[in-house]
Amino acid sequence: MSSTDFMPLDGWDHVELWVGNAKQAAYFYEHAFGFTRTAYAGPETGVRDRASYVVEQGDIRLVLTTGLRADSEVTQFACRHGDGARDIALQVPSADNAYRTAVQRGARGIAEPRWAEDELAVSSWRRSPPTARSSIPSSTARSTRARTCPVIARRSRTDMQIPASV
Repeated sequence: MSSTDFMPLDGWDHVELWVGNAKQAAYFYEHAFGFTRTAYAGPETGVRDRASYVVEQGDIRLVLTTGLRADSEVTQFACRHGDGARDIALQVPSADNAYRTAVQRGARGIAEPRWAEDELAVSSWRRSPPTARSSIPSSTARSTRARTCPVIARRSRTDMQIPASV
């Protein structure tokens, strides 16, 4: 990292892939590449329009999301483009500074950072959820990652459950 780096990165948190069938994609990543399924969100957790599975391997975390209705933004994306990366979550020392710097340098701001908090972590997020419920795991937030994480994501990290048997 250069001393003149205008937006230093501490790492990344996850990549969200919008896919045609998240359950099948999670199974594939588990059995073909040795990932472990660590969290899920869907109708059973109160998320009605999509299902998301989190798979992890070491420092790699993928959120595999599929739409559950034909008019879902996720379903329409997968139909138009096929499976693909939708969001990349980056960790920075200060979400507020990163957002402000990006906007000053010409980025189009969607929403200013906001705080999301649960029993596992306190994090700063860039976007507000489009719905009242969300599907990115609070369970994957670790205390070492709890400083500030501006996430280029569409949801906050709540309402995801860790499966009883993985």
